[in-house]
Amino acid sequence: MDRPEVVLGCVAVAISGVALLASQRSNDSSRDALLLQLMQDGRESRKPRGTQHEDRPTPDDESNSLALLSGFTMQQAREHAQQGATVAKARTPTEVLLDLQRGNARFWMGKAQRPEKSAFERRALIMQQYPTVAVLGCSDSRVPVEIVFDQGLGDLFVVRVAGNGLDVSTSASLQFAIHHLKVKVVVVMGHEGCGAIKAAQLDAETIKKEPADLAK
Repeated sequence: MDRPEVVLGCVAVAISGVALLASQRSNDSSRDALLLQLMQDGRESRKPRGTQHEDRPTPDDESNSLALLSGFTMQQAREHAQQGATVAKARTPTEVLLDLQRGNARFWMGKAQRPEKSAFERRALIMQQYPTVAVLGCSDSRVPVEIVFDQGLGDLFVVRVAGNGLDVSTSASLQFAIHHLKVKVVVVMGHEGCGAIKAAQLDAETIKKEPADLAK
């Protein structure tokens, strides 16, 4: 017969194992609940006020929630990307431009929504991109295009160069966006106080003092 202390030791180990398993399950449940709550909060922040059925999740929200909690396959991500491409293709240039104007107004008024993609949506973007706008903008740190227009990953095809100048490389990039990505709107975006534009107006002798590539 086993000694009492051995039996008690085995019982203690068994109880500890059960407690550890219960703790892990509790942590998993808490993590899932927190994830769902964060996603719900994100939907609430993006949802227009005064609309009907405000508390009803959209099909995309439900599929994203399920994908995050149960995992997703590459095939599911591919299908999601194709759905997004179909929606983007159906938009008109007028709708796309209006969305940009609204996003810029939100940024200007300090009401930006800062749209974020879920892990599932980011995986879908790996399969296919479908931006509706191509932007030639300045590389100035004060005018990041996605922030200025309150857009997210995959929404804009952005080409940035000092002075938003059009040359072989920037032109080729825009042509790629037009012919292959089928963007609906092309924007050339300048800004106030551009250092590159100011430098281009300097006298020839001052410009010659700059490094060779910069002086061209």
